[in-house]
Amino acid sequence: MSSNLELLAGNLTEITSPLATIETAHPLGALLLDDNHSGLGEFKEICWQYLHKLPLDLQVGQISCSDEPLQNLRNYEFNSLLFQNGQMAGQMMVALYRPSGADSREVYLELEQGQIWERRLRHKGLGKAIMQNTLELGKALGVRAVTTFAMNDGRYVWARLGFKFGDYLPEEKKARYYRKAFRAYCRRQGVTPPPAREMRHWNAPEFARFDPGVLVSVALGGTHDRQHKVVPLGMAFMMTRRPFFLCYPLN
Repeated sequence: MSSNLELLAGNLTEITSPLATIETAHPLGALLLDDNHSGLGEFKEICWQYLHKLPLDLQVGQISCSDEPLQNLRNYEFNSLLFQNGQMAGQMMVALYRPSGADSREVYLELEQGQIWERRLRHKGLGKAIMQNTLELGKALGVRAVTTFAMNDGRYVWARLGFKFGDYLPEEKKARYYRKAFRAYCRRQGVTPPPAREMRHWNAPEFARFDPGVLVSVALGGTHDRQHKVVPLGMAFMMTRRPFFLCYPLN
């Protein structure tokens, strides 16, 4: 597992799940969702194994795990507060689910919450660590993709880690929409956008990494602790979009 984490941290490129090469009738995540007796308990245990290791002495605690119906389908949720030195510092929640009408083997993992409440702990790599752990958990469960509803400054970090536009899997229609929006955004900032031909395969990671040396002021954080920061243009573009879904395909 550590080698994959190093790859993410060092190169920020997409990784391929080793489970994608293994032919199985059903991935572990699907088996857990279909287990009426011990599925929820085993899901809680495997979440703990993959999610509890965090930097800066951040600890997972006060865990709750629930079997919540989602469109009449089973949906396992693992919800935990995050503590540092005994004080609440954030919250993390993941959900294992199967979309309505999907094949029995098609399951996904969503990062529903990944919040750091203490301002002094932000911009220290905690969000990145939470997402890396979630990716490893998703691979262990054999999900098709890890999904998230991008909000506030987290959307830039997730895009940098390889997440793409899409509710479940990457969607070309959404990518085309943001390519057009990005070109218009560049012009508003007085920057000549890259040629359309060069952008024909761009997705969220390419927007997040684009840096022409132009800095833009954007608002970071939530409603109660918003602050302005000057950041590179590509980062600013990702932070000023309306909330959108991002996904990281694994197999």
